Amino acid sequence: MLKSGAKAAECSDEEWHMEVSMKVLSNRWVFRVKYLANDEIERFKARLVIKGFLQIYGVNYFEVYSPVVRLETLRMLLTLAAIWDYEIDQMDMTTAFLNGDIDVEVFMEQPEGYVEEGKEDFVCVLLKSLYGLKQAPRVWFRLLKDHLECEGYTLMNCEACVAVKIDIWLVFISIYVDDLILFAPNKVIMKQMKATLHRRFEMKDLGPIHYILGWEITRNRRERTVFISQRQYAEKVLRRFDMENCNGCKVPCSPELKLSKVMCPTTREEKLLMEDKPYRSVIGSLMYLMLGTRPDLAYVVRECSQFLNNPGILHWRVAKRALRYIKETMD
Repeated sequence: MLKSGAKAAECSDEEWHMEVSMKVLSNRWVFRVKYLANDEIERFKARLVIKGFLQIYGVNYFEVYSPVVRLETLRMLLTLAAIWDYEIDQMDMTTAFLNGDIDVEVFMEQPEGYVEEGKEDFVCVLLKSLYGLKQAPRVWFRLLKDHLECEGYTLMNCEACVAVKIDIWLVFISIYVDDLILFAPNKVIMKQMKATLHRRFEMKDLGPIHYILGWEITRNRRERTVFISQRQYAEKVLRRFDMENCNGCKVPCSPELKLSKVMCPTTREEKLLMEDKPYRSVIGSLMYLMLGTRPDLAYVVRECSQFLNNPGILHWRVAKRALRYIKETMD
């Protein structure tokens, strides 16, 4: 993944030096605990992340856009799979972003714990993409797209993150960064689809879908139904904002609710009062619930999201009331 700067240094009698235009990026280790659907610990992860926010456009990155499957599209695919009684399996790419080649030179400091003795002043040249790079998601998506197209899949015009293949049967693959959901008419074809992906990438087969993107998915094959719940995600949201023990309320907001700019803080004291309030984070969490399974939050999210740059205490109270509503309507 990394190439030492030694080769460049050997080309000269002088010690390693950097050109004026060279931008060396620092990095850090990120430690994370990954949980299963039942909230049990699955594994501990350590990931080297480059500080991509230090990148300069036109120097070490250019295009960065990369799509993900829309949640409404994913719901539609789950619905079709339930009606057609398709197999629905989930696969997770192992270190997905490390697979793609980057098309610009990126220089990085040696990672902590991996500094070569006697070469402390050397830097690394990235040979592959790395987590944290601005272009990493785009590089990964284009690599996966090219592989799927070589295997006979076509990405839909209306949904760039759904790959379709029509042979004897119709099959789908939905893409959300490194999480793939495979839809196949039977287990034999599902096995063939997985083999197609395994030929190119190291992947983890998670089997029939149960939990993805904060969604808990339950199937009844006999009745051909699929149930989606975000209960665990909602519980995490309440814990995150210290609202797990709050009193619930039966409606998300007052029927007469109409927020306005008049409620925004104007004095320094009023702004200081809102400084430590995680208003943006609360609205973002409410929006994800709304897009997934809670359309009943649409009105309050729309009203509150108009004042993300300068929310006042009244806006904050409305957001907290929405959290209380989630507590009351968890089931």
